[in-house]
Amino acid sequence: MTTDIETILRDARNQLNELGEAVKNLATTYPDVFDDTGLGEKLESFRLCHQETVDRLQAPSLSIAMIGTTSSGKSTIVNALIGRKIAPIEAGEMSGGVLTLRHAHERKLIIEETEGSAWETGVWSDLGDEALYEKIRDGVMRPYHDTREKRDCMAPRVTAYIPLLPVSDENLLGLPQGVGVELIDLPGLKSIQDRDNIKVIQEKVHKAFSVVALDYLQVDDKHRKRLLEELKKVVE
Repeated sequence: MTTDIETILRDARNQLNELGEAVKNLATTYPDVFDDTGLGEKLESFRLCHQETVDRLQAPSLSIAMIGTTSSGKSTIVNALIGRKIAPIEAGEMSGGVLTLRHAHERKLIIEETEGSAWETGVWSDLGDEALYEKIRDGVMRPYHDTREKRDCMAPRVTAYIPLLPVSDENLLGLPQGVGVELIDLPGLKSIQDRDNIKVIQEKVHKAFSVVALDYLQVDDKHRKRLLEELKKVVE
């Protein structure tokens, strides 16, 4: 399995380089054609997308995004997958922000400053599991939900670099050396009413495998189908 992934990544890099060179040669050979404003803008857009893809393939990462309805067990599943209790799982919707858990041997917590944030932001190192959990729950999620009751604000963005237990055993995932792994706990469906937060969620799920959590005991078949359709729109 590892060899197959390595081959796919190598072939993708080679094909991407060939594509970039072909477009570069085309623009150099026919500069007058690309003087057209419309074509020039499309060429620049291609260059940006091409460079982003090149960068991602230089440091490939397996991203898994957890989406679903509020209080459906998303954070519980995330904790089970990483083998640690890091994502808050208190009563109510505690995962209203964007919590990214990335595999790393050196522990670090980053709480980004977002528009309208009313919680502490910054960088912390060497926090244990319990300290991380409390910092995310009490320092970010609770202030965020208190603020949301009074006014709109951007969902907090939190990234924790910690050893993810499944990644520590190479036999479990079978990924080539150097491939990163991250799990993203996203806001529940009922807590993403504003466009800014929807944009954040769509940005994450478009670059990740999505796992959908839905509490079948909370809704009937009709309501469940409607929720799944709404989730599908968010992902698309």
